[in-house]
Amino acid sequence: MDRWHGPADRGEAPVTVLATFGIMEDSERLYRNVLRQDRQSVAWHADTLGWTDVRLRAALLPLVRLRLVRQDLAGDLVAPHPGAALSRLVERETARLELRQREIEDAAAAVGDFSADHLAGRVDTLAAGAFDAIPDELLTSTAVELLRTTTGIVRIFHVQPGTGPGVDPALERSVREVVQAGRELRAVYPTAVLEVPEQLAWLRRWGRLGERQRLADALPAEFAVFGEEVVLAAPAWDAPGATAVLSRMPLLVGVFVALFDDTWAGAHRVPDDSPGQDVETRLLTLLGTGYKDEAIARYLGIGVRTVRRRVAALMEEHGVHTRFQLGAVAERRGLLRHRR
Repeated sequence: MDRWHGPADRGEAPVTVLATFGIMEDSERLYRNVLRQDRQSVAWHADTLGWTDVRLRAALLPLVRLRLVRQDLAGDLVAPHPGAALSRLVERETARLELRQREIEDAAAAVGDFSADHLAGRVDTLAAGAFDAIPDELLTSTAVELLRTTTGIVRIFHVQPGTGPGVDPALERSVREVVQAGRELRAVYPTAVLEVPEQLAWLRRWGRLGERQRLADALPAEFAVFGEEVVLAAPAWDAPGATAVLSRMPLLVGVFVALFDDTWAGAHRVPDDSPGQDVETRLLTLLGTGYKDEAIARYLGIGVRTVRRRVAALMEEHGVHTRFQLGAVAERRGLLRHRR
């Protein structure tokens, strides 16, 4: 199959190895042509490729800008050795991505503070009597009753998975019943859950119960919103002196719903760990959401060296040179399947 025209003929997007650097299909075709036939004229390359002069010069511009191709004194096209030329671009792109990663990590670290301010600014305006304190011994029975008497989506932030009313078998039974009856449960967990075996086990157990799950870098408080009727919240379920509170005040419930939905929309999906999901797809999904090798190894139950070896093999298989390119190609080719 002609690698350049075969996919396009079937209506698929063309795959260009150098797209990361802003080099699209025509430019990459021209670059390969120049590498194979150095010191040929612009007209010669246009004739060889079957292009107009305008199309060829448009494809040439990004190659010249990136110093992959130049014109000599005679006007012929010359390409320096690709090893040095492309290595320079890779190093530049890697440095840019590392800087961007640090900026993203700084922003993620501030999410909790901003979210806490977001809540505090609204809670301070609420009238007295908007809350009911829930003693620890009534927390589970309260959650079970709310599951039974409310309708709509249940939205949950799990700051410390493995704590709170969810550890009680009575609540787990109630959750199983409402999910089987068609009720939707959505939960956001901290990304760090992948690093803690007990919390990862909790994530998987509740996923098997039917909970829809996503991961975010920082969560401000533990809470559960039942439909759009009532919120049950605490700074941390098991923190000494921390008291859970319940509110049915529409304004407050709406704030928690908005906070959850905003976080959910920007959170990472949890890779499917069902029996039908192969390890390669899980690995590609985790790479695509930005997890480190150590977290990926923990999630998949394999060694870090095995993760790195498989990533290298996948990069070679798909003809790419960076993890970023691998994730992009996997997404484009439909290799990733997520939970809802």
